[in-house]
Amino acid sequence: MIKAPVIALSLIALAGSASADDLVTKQLAALGDAANCKDASSPFRPWCIAADFANGKLADLPKGKTLVGITIELETGKDAKAALTDKVMPAALVIDDKGMVKITDITPSNDGEKQMLAEAVFNLAAVFKDKSATAKLPKDLASYIKTMKAKYKPSKSSTEWTWQGESAARLRKVGKFWVSVEVPAKNNGIWASVFTDAWE
Repeated sequence: MIKAPVIALSLIALAGSASADDLVTKQLAALGDAANCKDASSPFRPWCIAADFANGKLADLPKGKTLVGITIELETGKDAKAALTDKVMPAALVIDDKGMVKITDITPSNDGEKQMLAEAVFNLAAVFKDKSATAKLPKDLASYIKTMKAKYKPSKSSTEWTWQGESAARLRKVGKFWVSVEVPAKNNGIWASVFTDAWE
């Protein structure tokens, strides 16, 4: 017989999952509005790929590859439109030969790095807008990304890949790109990322 405390814990886990799902839906809707996705000429079109996460599909992981992309922090109660310029940075998704994964946000530690990362975001955005076939990354950044290692074992469901690292992560393929959504443990927002393997 299942004991009451076990049932209670199960209900709490389900409630937490529902709460996280609601948060993701709300924040991605705010991102879509801020990026003006109804306008095909919006300069923020790359974020419309992330905003379309609900329509993403499960796909085989590209084992042995490191994908690079852009990520945005969408905090609860904060202006998503402001985040489009203030909370964007490059990110990398490492998938090793065994299918282990890890997402790393790349933050600057000085003005020189800030400029380098801004250049990377610009070039990656051009790929997501279909204006460039490959994103050319600054040499030092590309070298750094190549040193990154995977860490977490993902689980496969009928709709997506998930894993628990520093945040609860979900991964789907939206069109030809990969989109991840991460919910931090403090549940104060989400990180949404779009990735490509078309970089050098």
